[in-house]
Amino acid sequence: MEAFLESFGSKELKKLLREIILNFPSDDEIEFFKDWFKARYGENLRAVIFFGSCLSELSKSPTSFKDFIVIVDKYRLTSKNPLKWLSHWLLPPDLFHLAEERQEKKYECKYYIISLKQLLDATSAQAKDLYILGRLSKRIAVIYYRDQEGLELILDAHVSSIQRASQLSLSLLERFDKAGFIKAVMRLSYLAETRLEDERKVESLYLAHSEFYKKVYGLILKELIEKGIVREEGQDNFRVIGAKLPVDKRKVEEFLVLSRKRFKARWPKMILTVDNWLEQLLAKLERTYGIKLEIPAWERPFILITGWRHYFRFKKEGKIHESKLKE
Repeated sequence: MEAFLESFGSKELKKLLREIILNFPSDDEIEFFKDWFKARYGENLRAVIFFGSCLSELSKSPTSFKDFIVIVDKYRLTSKNPLKWLSHWLLPPDLFHLAEERQEKKYECKYYIISLKQLLDATSAQAKDLYILGRLSKRIAVIYYRDQEGLELILDAHVSSIQRASQLSLSLLERFDKAGFIKAVMRLSYLAETRLEDERKVESLYLAHSEFYKKVYGLILKELIEKGIVREEGQDNFRVIGAKLPVDKRKVEEFLVLSRKRFKARWPKMILTVDNWLEQLLAKLERTYGIKLEIPAWERPFILITGWRHYFRFKKEGKIHESKLKE
Protein backbone atom coordinates (compact mmCIF):
# COMPACT_ATOMS: atom_id res chain seq x y z
CA MET A 1 0.00 0.00 0.00
CA GLU A 2 1.00 3.59 -0.51
CA ALA A 3 0.98 6.37 2.08
CA PHE A 4 2.65 4.40 4.87
CA LEU A 5 4.84 6.39 7.19
CA GLU A 6 8.55 5.79 7.03
CA SER A 7 9.63 3.23 9.61
CA PHE A 8 9.19 4.61 13.09
CA GLY A 9 10.38 3.45 16.47
CA SER A 10 12.36 0.71 14.72
CA LYS A 11 15.52 0.76 16.80
CA GLU A 12 13.88 0.55 20.22
CA LEU A 13 11.21 -1.85 18.99
CA LYS A 14 13.72 -4.19 17.35
CA LYS A 15 15.80 -4.27 20.53
CA LEU A 16 12.75 -5.30 22.55
CA LEU A 17 11.67 -7.95 20.04
CA ARG A 18 15.18 -9.40 19.87
CA GLU A 19 14.92 -10.19 23.58
CA ILE A 20 11.52 -11.86 23.14
CA ILE A 21 11.65 -13.69 19.81
CA LEU A 22 14.00 -16.46 20.97
CA ASN A 23 11.93 -17.20 24.09
CA PHE A 24 9.30 -19.87 23.61
CA PRO A 25 7.85 -22.91 25.45
CA SER A 26 10.16 -25.69 24.25
CA ASP A 27 9.15 -29.35 24.43
CA ASP A 28 9.87 -32.61 22.64
CA GLU A 29 7.48 -31.64 19.83
CA ILE A 30 9.42 -28.45 19.11
CA GLU A 31 12.67 -30.42 18.97
CA PHE A 32 11.07 -33.06 16.74
CA PHE A 33 9.71 -30.56 14.24
CA LYS A 34 12.91 -28.52 14.23
CA ASP A 35 14.93 -31.64 13.41
CA TRP A 36 12.37 -32.69 10.78
CA PHE A 37 12.54 -29.33 8.99
CA LYS A 38 16.35 -29.35 9.08
CA ALA A 39 16.45 -32.86 7.64
CA ARG A 40 13.81 -32.08 5.00
CA TYR A 41 15.20 -28.78 3.72
CA GLY A 42 18.88 -29.02 4.64
CA GLU A 43 21.09 -26.04 3.86
CA ASN A 44 18.19 -24.39 2.04
CA LEU A 45 16.44 -23.87 5.39
CA ARG A 46 16.93 -20.31 6.62
CA ALA A 47 14.69 -20.19 9.69
CA VAL A 48 11.54 -21.55 11.35
CA ILE A 49 8.94 -19.28 12.97
CA PHE A 50 6.58 -20.66 15.62
CA PHE A 51 3.27 -18.80 15.96
CA GLY A 52 -0.35 -19.23 16.97
CA SER A 53 -2.28 -20.46 19.98
CA CYS A 54 0.25 -23.13 21.00
CA LEU A 55 2.76 -20.43 21.94
CA SER A 56 1.04 -20.28 25.32
CA GLU A 57 -0.68 -22.74 27.62
CA LEU A 58 -3.33 -20.06 28.16
CA SER A 59 -4.47 -20.01 24.53
CA LYS A 60 -3.88 -23.59 23.36
CA SER A 61 -6.58 -26.23 23.57
CA PRO A 62 -6.15 -29.99 24.10
CA THR A 63 -6.79 -30.59 20.39
CA SER A 64 -4.59 -27.76 19.05
CA PHE A 65 -1.40 -28.47 17.19
CA LYS A 66 1.51 -26.20 16.44
CA ASP A 67 1.82 -23.73 13.54
CA PHE A 68 5.10 -22.87 11.84
CA ILE A 69 6.40 -20.73 8.99
CA VAL A 70 9.34 -22.44 7.27
CA ILE A 71 11.60 -19.94 5.53
CA VAL A 72 13.87 -21.11 2.72
CA ASP A 73 16.42 -19.50 0.42
CA LYS A 74 15.29 -21.00 -2.89
CA TYR A 75 12.06 -22.69 -3.89
CA ARG A 76 13.74 -24.77 -6.58
CA LEU A 77 15.64 -26.66 -3.88
CA THR A 78 12.46 -27.68 -2.03
CA SER A 79 11.39 -30.33 -4.56
CA LYS A 80 12.67 -32.25 -7.56
CA ASN A 81 9.30 -31.70 -9.22
CA PRO A 82 9.41 -28.35 -11.10
CA LEU A 83 5.63 -27.97 -10.92
CA LYS A 84 5.74 -28.16 -7.13
CA TRP A 85 8.51 -25.66 -6.52
CA LEU A 86 7.33 -23.28 -9.25
CA SER A 87 3.87 -23.23 -7.65
CA HIS A 88 5.37 -21.78 -4.44
CA TRP A 89 5.85 -18.47 -6.27
CA LEU A 90 2.10 -18.11 -6.83
CA LEU A 91 0.17 -16.61 -3.88
CA PRO A 92 2.66 -17.59 -1.19
CA PRO A 93 2.86 -19.07 1.36
CA ASP A 94 1.86 -22.68 0.67
CA LEU A 95 0.30 -24.61 3.55
CA PHE A 96 1.18 -28.21 4.48
CA HIS A 97 0.06 -30.66 7.14
CA LEU A 98 2.70 -32.86 8.76
CA ALA A 99 1.85 -36.00 10.72
CA GLU A 100 4.58 -38.40 11.86
CA GLU A 101 4.68 -41.17 14.44
CA ARG A 102 7.73 -41.96 16.57
CA GLN A 103 7.83 -44.48 19.40
CA GLU A 104 4.04 -44.73 19.46
CA LYS A 105 3.64 -40.95 19.75
CA LYS A 106 2.03 -38.90 17.00
CA TYR A 107 3.57 -35.56 16.05
CA GLU A 108 1.29 -33.28 14.09
CA CYS A 109 1.58 -29.67 12.91
CA LYS A 110 0.68 -27.24 10.13
CA TYR A 111 3.44 -25.36 8.38
CA TYR A 112 3.75 -22.74 5.68
CA ILE A 113 6.66 -22.52 3.29
CA ILE A 114 7.91 -19.20 1.94
CA SER A 115 11.20 -17.80 0.67
CA LEU A 116 12.99 -15.17 2.71
CA LYS A 117 12.65 -12.68 -0.15
CA GLN A 118 8.89 -13.14 -0.38
CA LEU A 119 8.54 -12.97 3.40
CA LEU A 120 10.23 -9.56 3.37
CA ASP A 121 8.04 -8.40 0.47
CA ALA A 122 4.87 -9.65 2.21
CA THR A 123 5.63 -7.60 5.34
CA SER A 124 6.70 -4.40 3.63
CA ALA A 125 4.78 -1.29 2.55
CA GLN A 126 4.35 -3.06 -0.82
CA ALA A 127 2.59 -6.08 0.74
CA LYS A 128 -0.20 -7.31 -1.54
CA ASP A 129 -2.34 -8.62 1.32
CA LEU A 130 -2.33 -9.22 5.07
CA TYR A 131 -1.77 -12.97 5.06
CA ILE A 132 1.81 -12.92 6.37
CA LEU A 133 1.85 -9.35 7.67
CA GLY A 134 -1.13 -10.03 9.95
CA ARG A 135 0.44 -13.15 11.43
CA LEU A 136 3.80 -11.47 12.04
CA SER A 137 2.16 -8.50 13.76
CA LYS A 138 1.34 -10.85 16.66
CA ARG A 139 3.56 -12.68 19.14
CA ILE A 140 5.93 -15.06 17.33
CA ALA A 141 9.07 -17.02 18.18
CA VAL A 142 12.02 -18.22 16.10
CA ILE A 143 12.86 -21.83 17.00
CA TYR A 144 15.67 -22.13 14.43
CA TYR A 145 17.80 -19.74 12.40
CA ARG A 146 20.77 -20.61 10.24
CA ASP A 147 22.73 -17.43 10.76
CA GLN A 148 22.58 -14.04 12.46
CA GLU A 149 21.87 -12.23 9.19
CA GLY A 150 18.72 -14.28 8.69
CA LEU A 151 17.55 -13.62 12.24
CA GLU A 152 18.03 -9.86 11.76
CA LEU A 153 15.97 -9.94 8.55
CA ILE A 154 13.16 -11.82 10.31
CA LEU A 155 13.26 -9.21 13.08
CA ASP A 156 12.98 -6.53 10.39
CA ALA A 157 9.91 -8.31 8.97
CA HIS A 158 8.41 -8.58 12.47
CA VAL A 159 8.98 -4.86 13.17
CA SER A 160 7.58 -3.87 9.77
CA SER A 161 4.47 -6.03 10.27
CA ILE A 162 3.78 -4.43 13.65
CA GLN A 163 4.25 -0.93 12.23
CA ARG A 164 2.11 -1.49 9.11
CA ALA A 165 -0.69 -3.24 11.00
CA SER A 166 -0.74 -0.42 13.55
CA GLN A 167 -1.11 2.25 10.88
CA LEU A 168 -3.87 0.34 9.07
CA SER A 169 -5.76 -0.22 12.33
CA LEU A 170 -5.87 3.48 13.15
CA SER A 171 -8.49 3.90 10.42
CA LEU A 172 -10.81 1.61 12.38
CA LEU A 173 -10.59 3.73 15.50
CA GLU A 174 -11.63 7.12 16.79
CA ARG A 175 -11.38 7.09 20.58
CA PHE A 176 -9.74 4.14 22.31
CA ASP A 177 -7.67 2.87 25.23
CA LYS A 178 -4.41 0.93 24.91
CA ALA A 179 -6.12 -2.47 25.05
CA GLY A 180 -8.60 -1.34 22.38
CA PHE A 181 -5.74 -0.28 20.10
CA ILE A 182 -3.92 -3.59 20.57
CA LYS A 183 -7.03 -5.66 19.88
CA ALA A 184 -7.83 -3.61 16.77
CA VAL A 185 -4.37 -4.49 15.42
CA MET A 186 -4.79 -8.15 16.35
CA ARG A 187 -8.25 -8.27 14.72
CA LEU A 188 -6.91 -6.89 11.43
CA SER A 189 -5.87 -10.28 10.02
CA TYR A 190 -9.34 -11.68 10.84
CA LEU A 191 -10.91 -8.80 8.90
CA ALA A 192 -8.77 -9.81 5.91
CA GLU A 193 -9.79 -13.47 5.78
CA THR A 194 -12.79 -15.78 5.81
CA ARG A 195 -12.19 -17.89 8.90
CA LEU A 196 -13.77 -20.67 10.90
CA GLU A 197 -12.90 -19.01 14.19
CA ASP A 198 -14.55 -18.30 17.51
CA GLU A 199 -14.99 -14.53 18.01
CA ARG A 200 -13.18 -14.94 21.35
CA LYS A 201 -9.93 -15.87 19.58
CA VAL A 202 -8.50 -12.32 19.69
CA GLU A 203 -9.28 -12.00 23.39
CA SER A 204 -7.69 -15.40 24.06
CA LEU A 205 -4.46 -14.50 22.22
CA TYR A 206 -4.34 -11.09 23.89
CA LEU A 207 -4.70 -12.51 27.40
CA ALA A 208 -2.08 -15.19 26.69
CA HIS A 209 0.58 -12.58 25.83
CA SER A 210 -0.80 -9.37 27.33
CA GLU A 211 2.56 -8.17 28.67
CA PHE A 212 4.14 -8.60 25.24
CA TYR A 213 1.37 -6.65 23.51
CA LYS A 214 1.34 -3.88 26.11
CA LYS A 215 5.11 -3.34 25.81
CA VAL A 216 5.33 -3.56 22.02
CA TYR A 217 2.23 -1.58 21.12
CA GLY A 218 2.91 0.84 23.97
CA LEU A 219 6.06 1.83 22.07
CA ILE A 220 4.07 2.19 18.85
CA LEU A 221 1.43 4.31 20.58
CA LYS A 222 4.09 6.55 22.12
CA GLU A 223 5.56 7.18 18.67
CA LEU A 224 2.16 7.90 17.15
CA ILE A 225 1.52 10.49 19.87
CA GLU A 226 4.91 12.12 19.24
CA LYS A 227 4.13 12.31 15.50
CA GLY A 228 0.80 14.01 16.22
CA ILE A 229 -1.25 11.19 14.69
CA VAL A 230 -2.79 10.25 18.03
CA ARG A 231 -3.69 12.62 20.88
CA GLU A 232 -3.68 11.58 24.53
CA GLU A 233 -6.84 12.93 26.17
CA GLY A 234 -6.49 11.50 29.66
CA GLN A 235 -5.24 8.46 31.48
CA ASP A 236 -5.43 5.54 29.03
CA ASN A 237 -7.69 7.58 26.75
CA PHE A 238 -6.61 8.38 23.20
CA ARG A 239 -8.05 9.93 20.04
CA VAL A 240 -7.01 9.59 16.39
CA ILE A 241 -6.31 12.85 14.53
CA GLY A 242 -8.16 11.97 11.32
CA ALA A 243 -6.44 14.60 9.17
CA LYS A 244 -3.06 13.02 9.95
CA LEU A 245 -3.95 9.38 9.35
CA PRO A 246 -1.16 7.69 7.35
CA VAL A 247 -3.74 5.57 5.46
CA ASP A 248 -7.36 6.67 5.03
CA LYS A 249 -10.29 4.37 5.73
CA ARG A 250 -11.30 3.97 2.09
CA LYS A 251 -7.86 2.65 1.13
CA VAL A 252 -7.84 0.35 4.13
CA GLU A 253 -11.20 -1.10 3.14
CA GLU A 254 -10.01 -1.62 -0.44
CA PHE A 255 -6.91 -3.37 0.89
CA LEU A 256 -9.02 -5.63 3.11
CA VAL A 257 -11.29 -6.53 0.18
CA LEU A 258 -8.22 -7.40 -1.91
CA SER A 259 -6.80 -9.44 0.98
CA ARG A 260 -10.03 -11.44 1.27
CA LYS A 261 -10.04 -12.15 -2.48
CA ARG A 262 -6.42 -13.32 -2.38
CA PHE A 263 -7.19 -15.46 0.68
CA LYS A 264 -10.00 -17.25 -1.16
CA ALA A 265 -7.78 -17.63 -4.21
CA ARG A 266 -5.42 -19.68 -2.02
CA TRP A 267 -8.09 -22.30 -1.26
CA PRO A 268 -7.45 -24.47 -4.37
CA LYS A 269 -3.73 -24.62 -3.55
CA MET A 270 -4.45 -25.53 0.07
CA ILE A 271 -6.68 -28.39 -1.10
CA LEU A 272 -3.76 -29.71 -3.15
CA THR A 273 -0.99 -29.21 -0.59
CA VAL A 274 -2.87 -30.29 2.57
CA ASP A 275 -3.48 -33.97 1.86
CA ASN A 276 -6.22 -34.38 4.52
CA TRP A 277 -7.67 -30.88 4.27
CA LEU A 278 -11.26 -32.07 4.76
CA GLU A 279 -10.44 -33.90 7.99
CA GLN A 280 -8.52 -30.83 9.21
CA LEU A 281 -11.49 -28.57 8.47
CA LEU A 282 -13.95 -30.90 10.20
CA ALA A 283 -11.63 -31.20 13.21
CA LYS A 284 -11.38 -27.41 13.47
CA LEU A 285 -15.17 -27.12 13.32
CA GLU A 286 -15.49 -29.58 16.20
CA ARG A 287 -12.61 -27.97 18.14
CA THR A 288 -14.01 -24.45 17.78
CA TYR A 289 -17.75 -24.99 18.09
CA GLY A 290 -18.17 -28.55 19.36
CA ILE A 291 -20.02 -29.48 16.16
CA LYS A 292 -19.25 -32.93 14.77
CA LEU A 293 -20.20 -32.81 11.09
CA GLU A 294 -20.36 -36.22 9.45
CA ILE A 295 -19.65 -36.23 5.71
CA PRO A 296 -20.95 -39.51 4.22
CA ALA A 297 -18.66 -41.56 1.98
CA TRP A 298 -20.76 -40.88 -1.13
CA GLU A 299 -20.39 -37.10 -0.67
CA ARG A 300 -16.63 -36.92 -0.08
CA PRO A 301 -15.58 -37.24 -3.76
CA PHE A 302 -17.94 -34.37 -4.59
CA ILE A 303 -17.36 -32.22 -1.50
CA LEU A 304 -16.10 -29.25 -3.55
CA ILE A 305 -19.57 -29.14 -5.12
CA THR A 306 -21.81 -30.27 -2.26
CA GLY A 307 -19.77 -28.57 0.45
CA TRP A 308 -21.12 -25.14 -0.40
CA ARG A 309 -24.42 -25.95 1.35
CA HIS A 310 -22.49 -26.46 4.59
CA TYR A 311 -20.46 -23.32 3.97
CA PHE A 312 -23.50 -21.07 3.53
CA ARG A 313 -25.31 -22.66 6.48
CA PHE A 314 -22.38 -22.06 8.84
CA LYS A 315 -21.89 -18.56 7.47
CA LYS A 316 -25.56 -17.78 8.13
CA GLU A 317 -25.16 -19.13 11.68
CA GLY A 318 -22.15 -16.86 12.23
CA LYS A 319 -19.62 -19.70 12.51
CA ILE A 320 -17.72 -18.59 9.42
CA HIS A 321 -16.53 -15.03 9.79
CA GLU A 322 -15.89 -12.53 7.03
CA SER A 323 -15.87 -9.30 8.98
CA LYS A 324 -16.07 -5.95 7.25
CA LEU A 325 -15.37 -2.44 8.37
CA LYS A 326 -18.32 -0.55 9.75
CA GLU A 327 -19.37 2.59 8.00
